[in-house]
Amino acid sequence: MSQAPKFYTDAHIATSVATQLRKQGIDIVRCQEVGLTKVDDETHLAFAAEQERTIITLDEDFLRIHGEWQTIGKAHAGILYIPSEYQGDRAIGSIVKEVLFWYEAIVEGAATLEEDLYNQVIFVK
Repeated sequence: MSQAPKFYTDAHIATSVATQLRKQGIDIVRCQEVGLTKVDDETHLAFAAEQERTIITLDEDFLRIHGEWQTIGKAHAGILYIPSEYQGDRAIGSIVKEVLFWYEAIVEGAATLEEDLYNQVIFVK
């Protein structure tokens, strides 16, 4: 069994996402819980990377930051990005399903953190 992925949400992800995922035994931290509600996006990504947590976000700025980090060789633990057309109440179920998919794929060995999640941007639909 592989190491289980861990997750981190920025300020725009609904509390119910973390609540539902925790009920499934997933390690997820909300930025509000660690005092990072009002920090810039690069600080969110740096915290998530330091903690080896994949960030879940609706914020398009993370796409730019990802590109910048890739250019300079700076690593992160992955970005699950929810495009604007999939945001709102219906995004909650999509986010939960996507996180569960990645969690199970990695824990069961069908995917790995290093090759399939870390330093990747995954578009949630």
